[in-house]
Amino acid sequence: VAIGYRVEESLVETTRGVEATRLGTVVVAEDGATGRPGVFAAGDCVRGADLVVTAVADALRAADAIDLYLKSA
Repeated sequence: VAIGYRVEESLVETTRGVEATRLGTVVVAEDGATGRPGVFAAGDCVRGADLVVTAVADALRAADAIDLYLKSA
């Protein structure tokens, strides 16, 4: 089981386009993209405490999206 860290409130408050839920997780699209272009999130900061394999699967999806984002930049 993953630890389930919360995102620092100051990160969300100072980073335009990154939103958090009331539970302290980051709001992302299916590919891990936040509301701010070029900023992605995965794992515990998105789901809360969950299985490590789920966090890794999320990270792989986000990595693919980051690769596409960088190639299109």
